[in-house]
Amino acid sequence: MGSVFSALSALGAISFDNEIRGLLTVLLGSAILMGSVWLIISTNTGFRLGSLIAISAIFGWTVMMAFLWSLYGIGLQGARPTWEVQAIHIGNPSITDNEANPPPEILDDLPNPLTCATLGDGDCLPKAIQVVRVLGDSSQKMELDSIDAGDIRAELTAFNDALADDDPRKLAGDEIESEVQRLAEEQRIRNEDLTLSELKGVHPDLTDEAERLGWLELGDWNLQTTQAAGEAITAASDYLAQADLGFGETDAQSNSFVVLDAYQQGGKPKRLNNGVWERVSNKVITSAMPRHPTNYTVVQVQRSIYKEPVAGQAPPPTEVDPNEPVISVLMQRNLGRFRLPSILVTIGSGLLFLASLLMLHTRDLEVRRRLEGEGAAP
Repeated sequence: MGSVFSALSALGAISFDNEIRGLLTVLLGSAILMGSVWLIISTNTGFRLGSLIAISAIFGWTVMMAFLWSLYGIGLQGARPTWEVQAIHIGNPSITDNEANPPPEILDDLPNPLTCATLGDGDCLPKAIQVVRVLGDSSQKMELDSIDAGDIRAELTAFNDALADDDPRKLAGDEIESEVQRLAEEQRIRNEDLTLSELKGVHPDLTDEAERLGWLELGDWNLQTTQAAGEAITAASDYLAQADLGFGETDAQSNSFVVLDAYQQGGKPKRLNNGVWERVSNKVITSAMPRHPTNYTVVQVQRSIYKEPVAGQAPPPTEVDPNEPVISVLMQRNLGRFRLPSILVTIGSGLLFLASLLMLHTRDLEVRRRLEGEGAAP
């Protein structure tokens, strides 16, 4: 009796929170749900047969549940796909004879991040704003290469008039014009620092035309939009904050950088268009591949110019420091094992379900043989 009271005291001392409460809830619910069904079946068919039927039903239900997990990627999940940093290269990655800092071989045909003075100047990249100014139509130029001080002034004046007289944000006299000039300068910086990846995201026809004209030579690489490379950019930024490149320092003047362009190579083939035949053929081809081709992404960043933030104003736009080298972060896609646990549960439960069905079938055959034997006896 003393041991029973000791066990009860130990059980009462457990904090039924977090994992313990959830574990006990699942175990209690499973025992009540499955145990009650097993008890009803056993009282009608007997202990052995009832237990075998209940076990078969449990594994059959587990097969269906795990199959749905595998199909929709829910339930029991494994490691998710991630981008893994393979190498970091500083400077021009297309220079193969750089003995001091040799780039990985896969970066041989990556475009030189040096900005061209004029379009088509050979081994360099055009600025996105140059492509807009030469190839863009009037609406595209208005969207990406225009600074309308009148609109800025009108919007700022309307906002300023709506503020109360004692509001510290209230501007007066020449302060409005100074603020207009500051906002116009920030807009100019955003226009000048427009990246090719950002341009491809809003007007892919311009980057495709620049590539066709030979202004943008990508080799085996594909220019990615900022949105498509968002996960890779996040992984590269997190890695740079930890790498020994100065970005992880607490000094605000040395830990900021600007993401430039992103390039992709490998992986399963992408659809060329949204036509019905292209969608069907691409789905069939990619599904028939026994293995996933290696998928690479390069994210290029450059240190930015430090600007002292002003109290009461929005943070100033980041501006690339032209004196700093471009850093290329090479990453490889790790597909992980996201559906593997649910697939293993499906296979294991399926084998146990088939084994229990085989035992039931064997028992039925044995019962039939015995009944037929008794019926044939004199």
